[in-house]
Amino acid sequence: MKIALNPVLQKEFKVRMRGWKAAALIGVYILVMMAVGLFMLKISSLNRMNATILPQDLIIVYVFLATIQFGLISLVSPSLTSGAISGEREKQTLEILLSTRLRCSSIILGKLFASLSQMILLIITTLPIFSIIFFYGGIRIHELLQLFVFYIILAITVGSIGIFFSTLVKKTTASTVLSYAVIIFIYLGFLFIDVVYMLLVVKNSGYNKTFLLNYFNPLMGFISLMTSQFGQNGSIMPGVNLSKNGLPLWMINSIINLCFSAVLIYLSSWRLSPVRGRLFPRRSPKEPEIIDHTKED
Repeated sequence: MKIALNPVLQKEFKVRMRGWKAAALIGVYILVMMAVGLFMLKISSLNRMNATILPQDLIIVYVFLATIQFGLISLVSPSLTSGAISGEREKQTLEILLSTRLRCSSIILGKLFASLSQMILLIITTLPIFSIIFFYGGIRIHELLQLFVFYIILAITVGSIGIFFSTLVKKTTASTVLSYAVIIFIYLGFLFIDVVYMLLVVKNSGYNKTFLLNYFNPLMGFISLMTSQFGQNGSIMPGVNLSKNGLPLWMINSIINLCFSAVLIYLSSWRLSPVRGRLFPRRSPKEPEIIDHTKED
């Protein structure tokens, strides 16, 4: 049974994976991650006799590599998608793409996942490196799967922000700047508001419940994921605890990110459509009935 693949995605795959650059990028990335992991492992066991490797050393390496990969996804993914549509517009090929039978949603999804394909491929190829830590007993298999699912959702979320501004703004440079500005505000702006909240509310009144904006911040979700995997039950600091229904913060953040991505993809498809109607179509008012007074009884 042949699986129908998105034509935009299929075309981008053929173009991006045809040469040697994709394989070289994957190889260099894996080598760098392995070198960083070995370096951190050596540093953590340097002051110990016979350089014995303990499980806590592997946990340090795991957290360090996970943080590097989280930062890489947050920094690189928006740049991959922020020129997906505006680049077509600058090359004057967007009209040709819109003249095909493809729906605007198919174009947006194809461009999004084609742009993120290399990033998702890099995430998956680092699985053997993290599996070595799993082999020596530093983490468990379900914790490793949690981390990689969180990574993929994060890449889709920040990529959706980039492709939204790519359809909203005509120039790639402007869309890239706006994408990074929004992501920085979500990461650091929400974190700053959270710190102010803790200083003004939690410290004075002792009200220790999760601040609402923490659920929308992927940075806090990542910190919650790391702490929940090592016995702290997702509690990071005052104002960052488990929710009322028992779900950890990182899981709620992942659900919110998926919903946020779906909204951005829908808005991008609506913005890309050459024949745009209302964002939420209204029902046409009922026409008043015309009474013919000339008709005799």
